[in-house]
Amino acid sequence: MRNKNKACADAQMATAFDRLGTKGGALVGSLSLAVVLLCVIMIWPLQAAAFNQEGGLIETISATALLTAGLVALVRFPGLSRLYIALVCLLLAERELEAEVYTEGSVLFVVLEWLDLLLDATTVRIALGVIVIGGLLWHGIPYGVRALRIRAPFLTVFVLAGSVAVLAQILEEVSGFFSESLSVTMATRLFVLEETLEMYFSIGILAAVLIGWPKIRSEEIQNDKRSERLPDAR
Repeated sequence: MRNKNKACADAQMATAFDRLGTKGGALVGSLSLAVVLLCVIMIWPLQAAAFNQEGGLIETISATALLTAGLVALVRFPGLSRLYIALVCLLLAERELEAEVYTEGSVLFVVLEWLDLLLDATTVRIALGVIVIGGLLWHGIPYGVRALRIRAPFLTVFVLAGSVAVLAQILEEVSGFFSESLSVTMATRLFVLEETLEMYFSIGILAAVLIGWPKIRSEEIQNDKRSERLPDAR
């Protein structure tokens, strides 16, 4: 019985990863490239710091990835129960962008200033909290458990992204705790590593959204029945 259960689990995992197709190889290649980039940053942190400043290339990529993830989620995951996915991505994107970085009076400056004021409103925070927490309880946890059972590819990417975010937070705490004893080079190294890991987190979230949430069994059966009713295209 144990061997049969293991065989079923392996078959489910294979089926899930078959849905990725060539994207599985792309994932391995992306992870390898990410590791190489981290090694380069660790060796030349002072040179890499130019790309990690506020409003710099790394932060712009992070914000763009999260913004794109939010917009894609609005289209791919419609409905109030799944609105929290897009909402969290968009809020994280707004967090990455600082109004002070842009010229005062510019479009981006005005939009970000307006968003900051809007998000400071108590009623808005309560509404956002209800949508996010309600969505997690209603949709996120049940579907997350189901995705874990079948080892869904999107969940693997999401967990990797979350782990990277935790590591980035740890580096920030270490940098702050030992700030007085760190050399300039080491402090810069920790800073650029943290910002780069946050970029990886943003890209990972975008990848998870693009891979998509696994369909429930009833949806797969309905799609199969619809396909059977379609006339032969040949």
